[in-house]
Amino acid sequence: MKSPLGLEARIPVFELFKDALFLLWAKRGRLVSMFLPIIIVLVVLDHFSSEIVSSLAASAGVDEQLEVVEFPLEFWFMTAVSIVLSILLATTVHRFTLMDASHWPSNALRIPRAYDWRYLWRFIQIIFIAIAVPIITITVVTLLLGTQVSPGMSGSSGASNLIFIIILMFIPYILARLSVTLPEIATGVKGSDLGRAWRMSRGNGGRLIIVVLILPFIVTIPFTVFATLDNVLARVVAAFGAYSMTLISITVLSLSYQFLLEFYEPDPEEEVIPEKDDDDGMDA
Repeated sequence: MKSPLGLEARIPVFELFKDALFLLWAKRGRLVSMFLPIIIVLVVLDHFSSEIVSSLAASAGVDEQLEVVEFPLEFWFMTAVSIVLSILLATTVHRFTLMDASHWPSNALRIPRAYDWRYLWRFIQIIFIAIAVPIITITVVTLLLGTQVSPGMSGSSGASNLIFIIILMFIPYILARLSVTLPEIATGVKGSDLGRAWRMSRGNGGRLIIVVLILPFIVTIPFTVFATLDNVLARVVAAFGAYSMTLISITVLSLSYQFLLEFYEPDPEEEVIPEKDDDDGMDA
């Protein structure tokens, strides 16, 4: 994608990371009141979920596979609640970054709005496509080559194994490019489809992999180490820190979308409708 001056519009990842830190610091007063409650609830849910898993693993014994253990209903309930709260956290960060204060909820711990459910559905679509495309590609290549394109399979060669690895690289690439649509959905824009995200992110696949996958991994490394300690307090601190770092990662994604949108020239048939001031449903 090119800028109006004909220059390549490349996401300045490091600059946007610094901008995200400055923005969150500048808004730190509202940041704490808006996000601390939902992070605390998520940490508590994670703690009790991990306790259930640890208990089941201990009772199953070292010789049994955990996946064959039947998880109790309360585990699935807490998992579902955590997913919904994670969506609320993400959409609120996007709005906090990209919109003025009149469109902010007073708290991220709130009743889900229509755009929250659209965000969840769009996220599911992205995951499905990112997984389906490599599976279909592997199947087609296998049929064309007449050999298994999968490591460790009988009849597979070094070349077919290399093809398999290359195809698997589609997953992070597709995830990263299509994730540009998420900030747009969170801000209440209607009519935005995945094709628009694909066009908008053209030429920035590698940079978006950094934004969507590598950066979140890097900023949570210290807390991942904490989580490995056999200590309840350490695991709680790790979960709290990881969710706090998520605020930075989502803010960088929001700023990346904003950057790309400034240079994006939509197709004539695109009809996106921004959120109206009277239908955002905010309780601020």
